[in-house]
Amino acid sequence: MQYKLTNKELEIMRVLWTSKKELSITDFIQINSSLNTSTVQASLRSLLKKSCVRVAGIEQHNKVLARTYLPVLAEADYLMEQIRRSSLQTNEFFAAFVEQESLESLIEFEKIIEEKKKKLQQ
Repeated sequence: MQYKLTNKELEIMRVLWTSKKELSITDFIQINSSLNTSTVQASLRSLLKKSCVRVAGIEQHNKVLARTYLPVLAEADYLMEQIRRSSLQTNEFFAAFVEQESLESLIEFEKIIEEKKKKLQQ
């Protein structure tokens, strides 16, 4: 599936991806003070239509009920799609990525690759 997100939608998704809990519109603004209510509302409506977020529940905020939201689209899935849509071949991207990583990360990558190779050989 292709996800074409605007800059504001991506900003909203980043807030959701870094949060460990469902968020209301008020929460978004408290976390990122550069956002305003109308921008968050419009972005969330659009993200709901694109099936990137879902309504998680309803909670009381002061005297009003507010919807809370959770991401449906995982950050890793979004990033993988962006890489696939780029002009880089996967191995070119991986080589550039690995070039900037630490030894500890490279050791972890080796483990992940070995596990995947074992699964594919089965």
